[in-house]
Amino acid sequence: MSSVSVMGAASAEAMASLVDQHEDYRVLRRMRPMARFSGASRRIPGTLAGCALDVETTGLDHREHSVIELAMQRFRTDGAGRIVDVGPSFRWLEDPGVPIPADITALTGVSDAAVAGRRICDAEAICLILDADFVIAHNAGFDRPFVEARLPEAAGRPWICSMLDVDWRARGFEGRALSHLLSQMGLFYEAHRADADVTALLHLIDHRPYGSSRTMLAEAVATAARPGWLVEAVRAPFKAKDRLKSRGYRWSPVKGLWWKEVPHGGFDAEYEWCVVEIYGGVAKPRIRRIDWTERYSIN
Repeated sequence: MSSVSVMGAASAEAMASLVDQHEDYRVLRRMRPMARFSGASRRIPGTLAGCALDVETTGLDHREHSVIELAMQRFRTDGAGRIVDVGPSFRWLEDPGVPIPADITALTGVSDAAVAGRRICDAEAICLILDADFVIAHNAGFDRPFVEARLPEAAGRPWICSMLDVDWRARGFEGRALSHLLSQMGLFYEAHRADADVTALLHLIDHRPYGSSRTMLAEAVATAARPGWLVEAVRAPFKAKDRLKSRGYRWSPVKGLWWKEVPHGGFDAEYEWCVVEIYGGVAKPRIRRIDWTERYSIN
């Protein structure tokens, strides 16, 4: 039996609080499951339903690799972004049909033996997504393509990225990795398991900066819900790739072009830059509006 078990949780917390008061030390506390139940009916007036999710996969490319673990949890949030109700946690393992790379097993702990014969429950997973007002993941640009490739019936829902749709630096945080952000909140956990990452995500978005009545989720929802413009540099000259990359354009291997999303107010300046700097005035980029039902999808 450990010394902490002997002394009891209350004594350990008292010691941790005492250490926290010292300017040279900081105590990290183990993240606990988020258990919040409003006791109200499923639909609570003035709230939105979210679906937090995370995937572990055999690799980075949704066209070549497969989901091996999917975790999801529905929750409800009020107008200030506070999580007021949390549903049960769902987690599935899935056999990809090929050996899991050793580095993936080392990172996630998911082995061939663990997934053998296992499969995601499509009906439950699809229902959780379709029944939510939005889906949120910490790296939606990674998670969304895998989820929608695996569950195409659930495609087209509004998505939020907690990593990109919050200005973490402006809120006093350094970096954007989920475990690093949690540590700056004073919490630690075993990362890279889908269910633990979902719990960490809920704690992260429910965080309220000092002096604020609104949570990180409130900022993320407001940012994600704003439409923008998708600028696609169709048939851009190969020699322009470095300029496009340095300006924040990303290469889409699916479409074979460079693209960038700009906010509503930045359309004119980006269009003019692309016409002059990339096409030399003889062509123009393709422009269309984009919202959170398309953002972070397959590009």
